[in-house]
Amino acid sequence: MAIPSDPKLNGFDLIQTNYKSIGDHGLRTDILIPQTEYDGARPLIVRVHGGGLMMGDSLYMDWWPHWVSDLALQKNAIIISPNYRLLPEATSADIYADLDDFWTWLRAPSLATLLSNHKTPTKLDLDRIFVTGESAGGLLSLYLTLVHAEEIRAASSAYPCVALNADSFSQSRANPPFGVSISESMVEENFKAAVLGTAKSTITSEQSLTFMLGAVQHGYLSKFYQRDAEGAAQEVLYPMTRLENPGFKIPRGGIAVFHGRQDSVVPLGDVELFVKRANELLKARSGEEGGVTLTVRDGEHGFDGPVRLEEVWLQDAMRKAISVWLE
Repeated sequence: MAIPSDPKLNGFDLIQTNYKSIGDHGLRTDILIPQTEYDGARPLIVRVHGGGLMMGDSLYMDWWPHWVSDLALQKNAIIISPNYRLLPEATSADIYADLDDFWTWLRAPSLATLLSNHKTPTKLDLDRIFVTGESAGGLLSLYLTLVHAEEIRAASSAYPCVALNADSFSQSRANPPFGVSISESMVEENFKAAVLGTAKSTITSEQSLTFMLGAVQHGYLSKFYQRDAEGAAQEVLYPMTRLENPGFKIPRGGIAVFHGRQDSVVPLGDVELFVKRANELLKARSGEEGGVTLTVRDGEHGFDGPVRLEEVWLQDAMRKAISVWLE
C-alpha cells in the first residue's frame, strides 16, 4: 500500500516492516514515531484497525481516529499498528494467531534494533503500553487487553464487535448498516470466490466494503468468523465468554469504551451488556468499581474518526487511562 499523505500523519516519521510472513505474504506493521527530541524510552500505543475482520489496513486513514495521533504527539509516544489476515480467506483462529505473534514481536530484538537504527535513534518503553482499536479492531484490541492485562497499563475500545455470535450478527437485519441494503446473492458470490488459506491483509476497495457490509446485514460475518475456528477457544473468540474465566483481569488503568448512539453496524445493546457484566464480575471478585467505562455519544459507526483529543468528553473518558498509562 502506498504511504498516504494525511493530516493525521503530520509530525511523525513512518517505519514499515513485517512482523510475520505467511509463505511469501508479509504481515506489515506501521510504526509512527513523533518527530521530536525525547530522552529515554517512549511510551507505546498499540492501535488495531477495523473493517469487519474482512477488509481494511493499518494505514487506511479514513478509519484512523485523529485523537490517537494527537495523543501520541502530546505524550511523545510511538504508535505501532499491525495488519492481520482477513476473513473469509483466513479463519478467526488465523487472525488471533497473528495477534499473538505480533505481541511476541513487540519484544523481539529485531524491533529494538530497528528503532535504534532510525535516523533519530529511539527506544520503546514496554512497561507503558496503551492499547486501542475500533469496531473489529475494538474486538481485537479487547482480546490483547484481556489476555495481557498485566502487561498493558490501560486501554480503550471504540464500538467493538463483542458479540459476533449474537442475533445481531448471526441473523439477517431488517435495518441494514448505514441504511444501505445489499443483495444476499452478492455476498454469496464473493464468498464462493474466496479461496480459504489465501493470505490477504490489505483490502480497501469499495467492493470489499460492500461485501463486508452485506455480510453483516445477512448474518454471514458470524458464519465466516465461526468457520473452521476449532483452533481458537470460545473465550478467545467471544469477550463475553472470557469475562466468565475465573482469571479474568483488566489493566489497572481500566478500559474506556466509546459508542455512537445511532450506530447501525454494532448494536449499542451488545456493548452495554459487555460493560455491565465486566463491572459486575470485577466488583464481585475484587471489589473494583467501574473499571470498564462506557461513553455514549450521538453518532454513527466510526463517529470518532475526526474527533480531536482536546474534546472535553474524550478527555473526561480517558483521564484515568492516560494518567495510569504514563505513570
